Amino acid sequence: AECPAIMPRCLWGARPYRGTPAPLQPPLGSVFLHHTLEPSRPCQTFGACARAMREMQRFHQDTRGWDDIGYSFVVGSDGYLYEGRGWHWVGAHTKGYNTQGFGVGIVGDFTATLPDPDTLALVRDELLPCAVRFGHIRPDFILRGHRQLGHTDCPGNALFEEIQSWPGFQ
Repeated sequence: AECPAIMPRCLWGARPYRGTPAPLQPPLGSVFLHHTLEPSRPCQTFGACARAMREMQRFHQDTRGWDDIGYSFVVGSDGYLYEGRGWHWVGAHTKGYNTQGFGVGIVGDFTATLPDPDTLALVRDELLPCAVRFGHIRPDFILRGHRQLGHTDCPGNALFEEIQSWPGFQ
């Protein structure tokens, strides 16, 4: 399994983290899958995805009052992963479970439709095996949709149905 390219924060124009981030203790046992809902349309270009990242970070910091963008990583439909809090810092993606797993958001609203096959493959066939190989998550990791751990429809009905066939889903 190849490791996918991860766009670092400096390339998408991230603001600084507020305060002092809390370190994660890898390997973690879980991955939590999300859809961003806003923006609701998948981003198809680096420019659109970088803009979406800045908008999400602004919403998470200014409206929600969080220290940073909540997700560990965000997946665009441009073929790239975007670093949120990354491999090393506790996120704000799955209330009550942030220290136990990585939160991966896919840009778009996947209530009725799925991300394109390349975007799904980027997460399922590249990100997850890479995370195991480099010791970020345990080989016996558990994959869950956000809705399994909170009162939400996230990651959308279509995406939630899709991930039930993925390795690690429980």
